[in-house]
Amino acid sequence: MPLADRRIYSSEIHHIELERTRCARSRLRQSQCTLNKPDALVLSEMREWMAGELPCVAGRREYGRGRYMIRIASKATVAAVVEEYTTQIAMGEVVACLLVFNDERFYHGRSDTSTTFHFLAEQMAPISDISPSALANGASLTKAIRLRCPVTNQLTLFDDFECIAFCPQSAQKADPLYDPLLYAPHPCVNISSDVYAFSCFVSDSALVAWHKPVHKESDNEQIADLFGRCVDRWQRVATATIRKFEANTDTALCPVHVTPDNTHWIAAHKDPAFAEQKKEVHRHELPILYATRITERWLRVFTEKKAYDAAGLARDGVPVRTVFNRHYPDSLQIHGDRSQIAPPL
Repeated sequence: MPLADRRIYSSEIHHIELERTRCARSRLRQSQCTLNKPDALVLSEMREWMAGELPCVAGRREYGRGRYMIRIASKATVAAVVEEYTTQIAMGEVVACLLVFNDERFYHGRSDTSTTFHFLAEQMAPISDISPSALANGASLTKAIRLRCPVTNQLTLFDDFECIAFCPQSAQKADPLYDPLLYAPHPCVNISSDVYAFSCFVSDSALVAWHKPVHKESDNEQIADLFGRCVDRWQRVATATIRKFEANTDTALCPVHVTPDNTHWIAAHKDPAFAEQKKEVHRHELPILYATRITERWLRVFTEKKAYDAAGLARDGVPVRTVFNRHYPDSLQIHGDRSQIAPPL
C-alpha cells in the first residue's frame, strides 16, 4: 500500500475509533441519566401507566375519578404517607393508595423479582409488626381503618386494607417469579380494601340512579334491586380484568383464569400475600360471592335496623389442590426454578 494511502487508511481507522469512543461515552452518559430519575419523572411514568395501561378495570376507574393517592415513598417516609392516606380516605377524598419507590437498582431490566420484593418488604417495616423476611415470603400486611361506610353511613372497621407489592421484574418470563398480575413500571406497594372499594362503587351508583345516597332511600325493595345490579356490574368488572390478564400472560408459566362457573379466579399467587418467593396456584372469590355477602349484610342494616359491621367480609385465596382438579397441576410450586412443579395429587 502506498504511503499516502496508508496515511489515509490510518486516519480513517483513527476517526472510526474516536467515533466509537464518543458513542460509548454517550451511551454511558445516557445510562447514568437513567440511574437517578427525578421523582417527578417516576411519578409521571406511573400516572401514564395508570391512566392508559393498568389492566385492573376497577383501579383505572378510581384513578380516573381522582381517588387514587400516589406518592413517592421511602422507608423513612412510609409511615407519614400511610397516615396521610388514612386522613384522606376518612375525608372521602381517596379510595386507594400507591406508594412508589424510586430506586435505580430496581428499574426495568435490573435486578429480579425476589430481590425487589425483599427490598419492598424492608421499606414497609415501619408500619408492620411482621418481619420483612416474613412479608417477602408470603405473609400479609393488613391494615384496619375505621371509616364511615359510604352505603350505610355508619362508622365501622374495614379490616381488609391489604398492602401488596408490585415490580417491573414480575413481567419478565425468564424471572422465576414471573407473574404479570404483579407488574408495575416501578417498585410499589398498593393499599386498598375490596370491601371499601365495592362500597364506594355502590354509593356512586346510587348517586347516579337516585341523586341521593343509599341510606336516604326508604324503599328497601329499591335498595335490594340496586345492590343486585351493582353485584352484577362489579362481577363483570372483575372478570374483565382477569381475562385481560389471562390474554397478556403465558399461562403455561403462570396460570390465571376465571373458573367455568364464574365464581372464582385462579392465579399463581395468594391474594392477599404481600409478596412471595414461590408460586402456588390459588383460587380467589369473585364478586358474585364476596359482593353478595357484603350486600346481604347491608340489607340487614336497612331491613332489620342492625348495626353495620364490615369485619370478616373478605376472604383469603385458597390453594387449588384443596379445592378441585383442573388441567393445571393441583399445586404449581416454583422455588426459583420453574421446573419444580409438584405432580397432581
